[in-house]
Amino acid sequence: MKRILSAILFVAVLLIGACSSEEKKSEPAYQPNSDIRTIEASMIKEGDKRIKAEAVLGTPTVEENTQDGSLLEWYMESTTYQKNSYKTLAEKPSRINENTKFIRVIVDKKGVIKKYEYKL
Repeated sequence: MKRILSAILFVAVLLIGACSSEEKKSEPAYQPNSDIRTIEASMIKEGDKRIKAEAVLGTPTVEENTQDGSLLEWYMESTTYQKNSYKTLAEKPSRINENTKFIRVIVDKKGVIKKYEYKL
């Protein structure tokens, strides 16, 4: 009796383990404390310093440095709990289309914003 019960228990544990190891749909990773509203994004202008952009917008998703300056990009996703609010993605999306929300800042080597564009 103990052998049959042990065998049934063993098979049950294997089945539960196999069912729970299915590949789950993963949610995108976000930068911590990265909520931003449209009004905050509109506070940045050309001629402002890079430090202001990073203070208001947080850590960029992508940062590329060249001899002429830097390209900073924030890729966003809408939040469900607040209107006109977005969270910054931790990684650049694999596919970028016309619905992709982003903020792009081009900074010269002195740290001054030369080009600022966003689509939220």
